[in-house]
Amino acid sequence: MAAVANWYHCSVKPVSRSAGRSVVAAAAYRLGESLRDERHATVHDYTRRRGVEATFTVAPPDAPAWAHDPESLWNAAERAETRKNSTLAREVELALPSLLTPDERQRITEKFAGELVDRYNVAVSVAIHAPGRNGDDRNFHAHILFTTREMLPEGLGKKTRILDDRKTGPHEVIKLRELAADIINQSLADANADIRVDHRSFKDRGIEREPTTHLGPAATEMERRGELSDRGDINRQAGLNNELSAERQALDTAIDSERERIASPPRDREDAQQRVSDDIAPFREAIQARGAVADLQSADGLTWWQRAAVRIIEKARTLAATFLQKARDYWQGREADKTGPQLDDDGGRER
Repeated sequence: MAAVANWYHCSVKPVSRSAGRSVVAAAAYRLGESLRDERHATVHDYTRRRGVEATFTVAPPDAPAWAHDPESLWNAAERAETRKNSTLAREVELALPSLLTPDERQRITEKFAGELVDRYNVAVSVAIHAPGRNGDDRNFHAHILFTTREMLPEGLGKKTRILDDRKTGPHEVIKLRELAADIINQSLADANADIRVDHRSFKDRGIEREPTTHLGPAATEMERRGELSDRGDINRQAGLNNELSAERQALDTAIDSERERIASPPRDREDAQQRVSDDIAPFREAIQARGAVADLQSADGLTWWQRAAVRIIEKARTLAATFLQKARDYWQGREADKTGPQLDDDGGRER
C-alpha cells in the first residue's frame, strides 16, 4: 500500500480589488513577465524573477486569440469589473511532486487547467515555480489564475457564481482539491512512485494533527532572512502540538498493547513459549554481548514509559506557558488599541 504524502496543498482564493490588488500585477509576478497595466497606467516587470519553471495560458476552443495572451487577457478582466470590491480572478495554489520530472509536473498542471476550462468555460494562466534558494528544495508548486467570467467567442461574458455561493462554494472547492489530487495520483502511478496524496483534511481522515498554513511570499522571505513571521509562528506552534500529540498516541498505543498482552492468556502452548522467549530475549542478548543482564531501569530509576510520561508533561507545561503568554500579549494589545491606532516606524498606519 502506497504511503500518503504530507506535502499536498491545494487552496482556492480570490484576487480582489477590495484588497487593493491588480490582477495584471498578480499575473506578471507569477508568470515572471513584464505586463502593462492599462487601468493603473504602469508596467509590472518581473522578468528578472528566478524560479519560474514553466508558464502557459489556455482558453476555450472558440475564445478570441487575445485570450491566450496574458497581458490582453488580464487587462480585459480588469476592464470587465467596475465595482471597487470586485473579484478580478481566482487563484489555485497547488503543490507538485518533487520526485517527478519538469515535463511530468507541467502535464499535471495542463490537465488541471484543461479541467477548469471545461468545468467553468474560463481562461487560465499557469505558472510553475521551483523551490526557492533558501527554502524547502521539494517545494515545487503552481499558481493557477482563472477568470471569474466565462470566456465567450466575443470576449468575457457572465460571472461564474458557483464558487461565490455560500452553499455551493465550499463543496466546489473540495471537488477541485479532489480533482487535483486524482490527477497527481495518476501521474505518480504512471511513474511507479510508492506515494500518493489525499485531498481530505486531517480531521476527515481521522488523524489527530493540526494543519499548517501556507506561508506565502512575504512570510517566506521574512523567514529566509531569519525574521519570525506570524504564519511561521503558527506553523511552529502546530509542529510542537503535533509532536506532543504523536508522542501521546505512541505512548497510548504501547500501553494498550502491553495491557492486552498481559491480560490475554496464551492461546496455546506455542503462544506461551513464544511469549516467554520474547520476554527473556533482552536478557539473553545482554548476556551474550556483555556477560551481564541489562537494567530494566535507567540511572534515574524510571522505566521507559515513566520517562516518556515525564517528557510529555514537560512539553505540556511549556505549551501551557506559551499559550498563557500569548493570551497576555493579546489582552495587552487590546488595551493598547483603545489608546489609538498603531503606527509603523515610518509614522504611517499599520498596513
